[in-house]
Amino acid sequence: MRAARDARAAAAAATLIALALPACGGEAPRPEAQRARIPDGPRIVRRIEPADLLPADLDLVVRVDVARMRAGLGQAAADELARRALDEAPDEALESALRRADVVWLGLRLADLEAGDRVVVLEGRMAGLAPDPDRWAPSPVARDVHGVQGGVAVFDRRGDGVAARADTARIVALGDRAVALVSAAEVSSVARVLRDGPDERRGDPAAEGLVSLDLRARRLPASLARRFPSASALVAGVERVRAVASLADDGVRLDAEIVGVDPAGAGRARRFLEVLRDNVEDVRYAELMKALSIEQVERTVRLRWLFPAPLVLALLSRGSPG
Repeated sequence: MRAARDARAAAAAATLIALALPACGGEAPRPEAQRARIPDGPRIVRRIEPADLLPADLDLVVRVDVARMRAGLGQAAADELARRALDEAPDEALESALRRADVVWLGLRLADLEAGDRVVVLEGRMAGLAPDPDRWAPSPVARDVHGVQGGVAVFDRRGDGVAARADTARIVALGDRAVALVSAAEVSSVARVLRDGPDERRGDPAAEGLVSLDLRARRLPASLARRFPSASALVAGVERVRAVASLADDGVRLDAEIVGVDPAGAGRARRFLEVLRDNVEDVRYAELMKALSIEQVERTVRLRWLFPAPLVLALLSRGSPG
């Protein structure tokens, strides 16, 4: 009996080995043959989120929830904000993209704010939009982008159409989900994050409220630091600022956090804000400033502030008195 069991076990093992071998011939597959059966292209397909296109060298990133703004503040107020933004839109296709946007990110470098170094990313219903072919041409950089889900189209401005550093020099379309407008100084940085993936230290505002921001503070340039030593010390003590403006029943509420490099740095920021709040002479703004709450916990300063609805509407109205 034992001999019979051993014979059956040996036969089963032989069957498994036979099944593991190639169907034709007894020769093991060569490594070259194995590589030939692996399809070309990336093994991993990644999805680029719109905010991933913002490189880390942009120290201020603002997120505007346009869809929530339309719902909360009304179509007229949202249209006014869009119209102001459209004053500098380069062409009709981009104007249309802004009108279709649900969320807009604006990334800036504060040290070069006047120069206009920035990236604007618009997410929404972008199907059917295309840059004017007379002004924009497909960019060869698109060939360097592999394994991106949903497809990426890149366009560069034709000829010498970039007249100023702040002009849009490149357009990046993420399928029909989003469009990015890239100024000349940020073209190489955006190409890098598009190819290699998002920067870990990029600005990342909270996906909350009507408007949110994320600021990574940097030291003032040496020329400004010498002229304004007090301001330089204040800025040097701040590491990061994050804020969210949300719609409330009686206006817009601002919640912000200022993170200092240490408790002393946070304390300088707190005292500076308290001086601003407590020394407003104009009676029109005294009550508003009193509503600003400031408190410090270790190296974090928290702000809470309510802007009354009439003031918000006045700020949104072009040409309003005061």
